[in-house]
Amino acid sequence: MSLTLAGSPLQCARIPTTSRFGRKKLSSIAKSALVLATVLVAGTAAVGTAALASAKSHTVGDPQPELALFNVGAAGGGSGSGVVLPDGTLVLVSPSHSGTTAVVCRLHPGNRKCASTATLKAYKGGGNQDGFGGVAEVLATGGTDVSVVLEDCCYIPNPHGGGAVVFNSTNDGRTFSKEIPAGNIQGVDAATFADGQVVVGPASTGSFEVQAFPTNPAAVVTSFAVPNSREDGDTSLTTYHGGVLVASDDTNGNTLVEYAPSGSKFNSTSSYHSVGIFKGQDLAAVSGGALLTYPASSITHGAFLRFFDGKTFGSAHKVPEPATGDDGYWNLQETGAVAHVFFLNRRNGYDIYSETTGDGLRWSPLTIYHTAITASSLMPVLGPSGAGLLYETDSKPLLAQPILNAQWVAIKLAASRVYIGTSTLLSGQAAPRLTGQIVTLEKLSIGRWYNVATTHESSAGKFSFVVPGTTETYRAVVSYEPGYYLYGYSNHVLLTAVSKPKPKKG
Repeated sequence: MSLTLAGSPLQCARIPTTSRFGRKKLSSIAKSALVLATVLVAGTAAVGTAALASAKSHTVGDPQPELALFNVGAAGGGSGSGVVLPDGTLVLVSPSHSGTTAVVCRLHPGNRKCASTATLKAYKGGGNQDGFGGVAEVLATGGTDVSVVLEDCCYIPNPHGGGAVVFNSTNDGRTFSKEIPAGNIQGVDAATFADGQVVVGPASTGSFEVQAFPTNPAAVVTSFAVPNSREDGDTSLTTYHGGVLVASDDTNGNTLVEYAPSGSKFNSTSSYHSVGIFKGQDLAAVSGGALLTYPASSITHGAFLRFFDGKTFGSAHKVPEPATGDDGYWNLQETGAVAHVFFLNRRNGYDIYSETTGDGLRWSPLTIYHTAITASSLMPVLGPSGAGLLYETDSKPLLAQPILNAQWVAIKLAASRVYIGTSTLLSGQAAPRLTGQIVTLEKLSIGRWYNVATTHESSAGKFSFVVPGTTETYRAVVSYEPGYYLYGYSNHVLLTAVSKPKPKKG
């Protein structure tokens, strides 16, 4: 296992569109890809100059304990998903190993255990026990409303032989309704929420089908659309400006994308028109306006990112890989105007890498997280600020890797040399500006950092400390924001204290 954090530049985000992210089914070349929503918060407070305190405790934020993996369930039995609600609550769902149930975990931002869990049950009756198939999809449907959609097969009376079913929650995923039959589509492997409807699509069928229905339908929906007639291998759906982007790849190694604008009849084939065919490329994921593909040939490694403008996709951008990269597994989530790409490096111990871009031309440095060798389904569950977690939906136990934003911190001394017994000002600047955030001044002693004093960021992200005239090496640490930001570590500055020159005689 390795855990190396490379600080990434702050990205500017447009107002996010409502979106859900599709994901890839597993293949011998690439595994899964997926998605979701959070909140960037800032308050107001005043800056102060901290009074010095004695060095007593070792810094708790070093090295980045907030990035440690944590357990969100006993074990998963297949592909699941997650969503971030407007209030920041994370809702995760994964099917059980038996397939007869799916378990929902509700998390508060920054928490490392489920605040509550709920168990969803497949149909049982007439001496028969159904099971859930495909992917357990959870969708934010407005405010505190949450819907989980699954395929229930095969004895549920309506629809006969099984189909799509919905479980609804009106309280952030604490409790759910009973199973509601929703559509007769055979398979749920991708889902999104658009124009007030749940839209789902299966994978590995004879053709690419899409079906839409309300979260609480009065009757089972039987109409569906066929956006393209090629045999589907993998499926991914997302919401783009209220419409639906549907992506699939065929058995010949080509990715096809169709779009039905907002206001369309999503169950009508005529609503969908082709916006891209990418030959020799298999589908990894589509998310918001971003599409991630990888070469269909196992000889060529890597992945390509394209952006949709409402009419067509732009040119392909090669996704940067680590020098030791192998044909690993790719995941994608777009939040606002930023695409977050995840790469599971098979050559380097299955460590997770991530990088971001707003245009495909300029990329953040690679960030390396923990290994995910026990998982075959990885789900990014990120909010608008890009913070959240990476959900290992079928590992044992179920694990979550926090994904947090970096903080940039810089400090300087008003004077680097002072007389013993005097003092000088150490000032700093942090970004992003988190008004009132705790800032700790630390000094280095025998290779370890020790707390000296604390203050708070101003509304401008500034802070300062008065430091005494003794020779010390200092740094500043900005506290982490649970669920949103990492600890921020500044540069080091050396203050040198010298004796006052003795007065000359005469």
